[in-house]
Amino acid sequence: MPVEIREIVIKTVIHTKDTVANADRDEAETEALKQELLEACKRMINQNVKRVAYKR
Repeated sequence: MPVEIREIVIKTVIHTKDTVANADRDEAETEALKQELLEACKRMINQNVKRVAYKR
């Protein structure tokens, strides 16, 4: 009986070019970015829930 084992390993390295730009960002800008991202995620989740509700 043949047995097949498949395995994939993906290794990545992330390099940022603008390390100086990250240091210039103050706490208020970071907080505003977090809030914007959170609102976008909430909006997408709510849209997805509404779509599911229509398919009954």
